[in-house]
Amino acid sequence: MDWTNNFFANIAKKSAGAFFACVFFLAFNCSAAFGDDFLKTDKIDESLQRELVIFHSMANLNLDPHTSAYVFEAQILNSVYEGLFSYNAASLEPDNALAKDFRISRDKFRWTFTIREGAKSSSGKEITAQTIKDSWLNLIANKGAYYSSLLDVIKGARDYRLGNGKRENVAIYANGSKLSVELTKPTSHFNKLLCHHAFSAVLDDSSASGAYMIESVTPFKILLKKNPNYWNAEQVHIPSVAIHLTDDSTAKAHAFNTGAADWCDGSTEIKKILDKKAIQLSAEFGTEYLFFKNDSKIWSEPDFRNAVLTAIPWKQLRDGNMFPAETLVCPSAGYKSPEGLNYTDAEEAKLLLDAAKQKRGITSEKLELVFAIPDTDFLSNRAELLRGALEEIGVELKTVKIPQQLYLASIATTQADLFLYTWIGDYSDPLAFLELFRGNSSMNDSKWIDSNFDQLLDQAAFTNESKERNSLLAKAEDILLSSGEVIPISHPVTCAIIDLNVVGGWVSNAMDIHPLKSLYFKKVEETFKNVVMR
Repeated sequence: MDWTNNFFANIAKKSAGAFFACVFFLAFNCSAAFGDDFLKTDKIDESLQRELVIFHSMANLNLDPHTSAYVFEAQILNSVYEGLFSYNAASLEPDNALAKDFRISRDKFRWTFTIREGAKSSSGKEITAQTIKDSWLNLIANKGAYYSSLLDVIKGARDYRLGNGKRENVAIYANGSKLSVELTKPTSHFNKLLCHHAFSAVLDDSSASGAYMIESVTPFKILLKKNPNYWNAEQVHIPSVAIHLTDDSTAKAHAFNTGAADWCDGSTEIKKILDKKAIQLSAEFGTEYLFFKNDSKIWSEPDFRNAVLTAIPWKQLRDGNMFPAETLVCPSAGYKSPEGLNYTDAEEAKLLLDAAKQKRGITSEKLELVFAIPDTDFLSNRAELLRGALEEIGVELKTVKIPQQLYLASIATTQADLFLYTWIGDYSDPLAFLELFRGNSSMNDSKWIDSNFDQLLDQAAFTNESKERNSLLAKAEDILLSSGEVIPISHPVTCAIIDLNVVGGWVSNAMDIHPLKSLYFKKVEETFKNVVMR
């Protein structure tokens, strides 16, 4: 999780989403997002290829593709496991992977995929349409699988996931190399969604289906080796990847400066990097925000939440962020965001709160609001800012501090009203954010449910015209914002240290994932300045 100058540094960063070619990102992308690597046709020099060395922050890794959720885990898992599609290194649009080709029926309700012949896992096990079917059904059945509800678009999947249906009634069909699925509604982004590692081919022997396989894992190092059975192994150039885990930012800078590291994450001590051109900054298709968990009788009510939102000092809360956020959905081409949240008035907030209390016969002078935060000084200071603002209207903010590495997993069981989140869209669509609040979604940690919101998402699925579809999605977001359920803070920025004159195939993108199978070492031309030749 590499963060720089973000509101909620190093916290609760969820897994990645695809690039949106919007003005917002193009204006602020400080790196060579689409460098000449993708225009060159020069043959890659195999004699230059060696182990790629990465330095990254310490992490409690979950390398189960079905239950993993963090961006750094996705970087590894997208290399070890592969599904029907994979992210294009430059555009992040879907590239055919295990799917040789696919067809969408005329009515858009059936997708049929042809699996590549001869595809095998690292153990030599054949990968077939049945492999994908079993992988998806196992994902749906896994109670800890965060992304399983994204397959609810398949007939019978939602009932099976919720324990109300049978495995054999899920409309996924396999016959040799053909995999076919029947959908409950047209889903134009289905192939984008399937790039995610959660939908990869996962075999019962845990062997790798992707370009690399896990050689070893220790608390301080992860070693990946090239998978010789990978269907496209000839186009994978780097033989191994060593990922060193350390929180020593100075050591990372030293490793990069001395050539011991090829790529360091953003927690490196930037000011000590000698080659400033190696610092790659990029905006992400994501949003940092707070949300209410709807367990409390008080804070599950919109009028109480909106009283709190009216008291929030938005400018101070968002201060210091490069890209402040007033809405949940990140700005994107063709999507007109609803009116954002930016209004502050303590007196009005007090009136709203008093009216809500009177309506429900609540006579207590102060209401308690419990805010669960990662245990850092930075977040404690921000919580104090909220505490002072809410105290003026009669709300007592109490904080529960949770170790950073345990924060995300603790949300479901922690007794608190307000939580912190950062979400990076899993595919290039506003729906990638709005799905977080669909009723009964496996990703809906807030437990917020609104039938009108869900209905608008469903209506958008049946709309072929993009302008009308975006309008419906914007109306859904407006319902969410009007309910006071979310408190948008900022859009994150990523930072990485890597010399693009040395490493080819690496591109800054809004997902902050860089397919290892696309990387290679380039020949570096030595230049000597101010040398007089005789």
